[in-house]
Amino acid sequence: MKNLQQIRSDFEQILSEVLKISGISVDSAVQISSAILQEFGKYNRCPDGIADNNNGSEEVPATFNQRKAMRNLKISFPEAISKVEAGRMIESAVSKFSSNGRGRDFPARSAFLK
Repeated sequence: MKNLQQIRSDFEQILSEVLKISGISVDSAVQISSAILQEFGKYNRCPDGIADNNNGSEEVPATFNQRKAMRNLKISFPEAISKVEAGRMIESAVSKFSSNGRGRDFPARSAFLK
């Protein structure tokens, strides 16, 4: 389990990457960074890297914050999406963002322009 200083460091690193998206407001960047950090935490707590503890979590609906993050990231998703699937989709979008350097080709870039 990470201590508060490690979590803060992770958050600051994620936030610095999200802020590289042209035109993003600080408030939006903080919200997205928080959602990403939550998803990474869920992912890292699972031994096989999948946020599913085989007790019906595939049926638990996605959270409000997951849905908000997916909308901001311009991810199309079904209304009945589960927490697990939402987490996988967010993780995939974040992975694509990270591999694109400064986010030039990141699909969410236009979502943050105001």
